[in-house]
Amino acid sequence: MPPQLLPTERLQRLFRRRTCWMLAELAHALGYALISVRRFLNQIGYFRSYTHNGKWYTLREAPHFNHDGLWRHKDISFSKQGSLTATLAYLVERSPAGLSARELAQKLHHPCDAVLSILHKQGALDRVKAGGEFRYLSTAEQINRQQRQQLAAALPASPSTSLSTPVALVVLVEYIKHPQLSFEQLAAHLQEQRALAVAPESIRQLFREHDLKKTLKA
Repeated sequence: MPPQLLPTERLQRLFRRRTCWMLAELAHALGYALISVRRFLNQIGYFRSYTHNGKWYTLREAPHFNHDGLWRHKDISFSKQGSLTATLAYLVERSPAGLSARELAQKLHHPCDAVLSILHKQGALDRVKAGGEFRYLSTAEQINRQQRQQLAAALPASPSTSLSTPVALVVLVEYIKHPQLSFEQLAAHLQEQRALAVAPESIRQLFREHDLKKTLKA
């Protein structure tokens, strides 16, 4: 009689037959309780999906993660970071100018607006409004400063489009307070102090439109 396989060996055989399984399916196939199957999975190593409410499991060696640490099997998505919240924080922190909910959803193949809002309310992510949508930023001070500066520099110049009256007023108030700042420095200041994304060229255009003289170097 051949020796009986250990539960972990039987589990690995199941994953060789199929890449992804739900926990209840594994428990039924092995004839063990859910708590025991979780223990076996911990012994051999696994990833749990961040989609489908985390219902899908795969072995640790199965995924071929992309440069963002993401991997999809059919319509099931996994992350090297594990949970959706950890993945969002990771992607935002390593982005040069932050990421919008739309951009994150494209990367993750999964809507994440609600989770991003919760993370922002909890103080886990910062955000600014730019280009008509929120961009989520790291809360780490140095990374946050760099992301804000990069975002301000990346905003497209729109010389033919005037700033809205409320935004123009904020820009002028901050300029009066800090007349020594250049347009670029003023844009970065608005990002940092007011969470307001305004391109340096838009500020320059505001001065042109209203024939305002700026004596400092810009």
